[in-house]
Amino acid sequence: MEALKAWAFGLVEAYGLWGLFGVAFIESSFFPVPPDVLLIGLVLAPQAPHTAWIATVCTVGSVLGAILGWVIGAYGGYPLLHRWFSEQKVQRVEQLYNRYGVYAVLIAAFTPIPYKVFTIASGVFRFNIISMLLASVVGRGARFFLVAYLTQWFGREILKRLDMAMVALLALVMVAGGIYLYGAYRKRRAAPPTR
Repeated sequence: MEALKAWAFGLVEAYGLWGLFGVAFIESSFFPVPPDVLLIGLVLAPQAPHTAWIATVCTVGSVLGAILGWVIGAYGGYPLLHRWFSEQKVQRVEQLYNRYGVYAVLIAAFTPIPYKVFTIASGVFRFNIISMLLASVVGRGARFFLVAYLTQWFGREILKRLDMAMVALLALVMVAGGIYLYGAYRKRRAAPPTR
């Protein structure tokens, strides 16, 4: 893992935004190192590009990588999913898909839940790729823009003051609340009108 981290940092050091794009792309399908740390490093770098541009490149790379994850799942199927991830994790992902559908991808895209499991599972379960990509754009975009701008505002202090787990917990609560409100809204619309 340390060797992979060193390789990822070397890639970003050598290629800047293209390196970040590459890591974000492969992380969405098979690479274990999340691009957030690299994104933080780029935002804090002297003469860094604009923060919004860094977050955009990271988001685009990650969402395009999700397509590769979907293709891997669609053509590799269950055997590949079981080879890369534990049976318990696969079952949990399937339960989440059955229960929440597109919201499962949205939650995974925003939180520290391994996103690649969901992109591959989307292909395995033949989940609508357009729905997956829309959820990915919203979830990954929100995550990477949040991390980038918090880094810009707090600088290096973000690494000391801000526990990413707390951000993830807050995000999970917000997403769960949104799902609940949306579900309540749909039920109310589906209910027959009262006279």
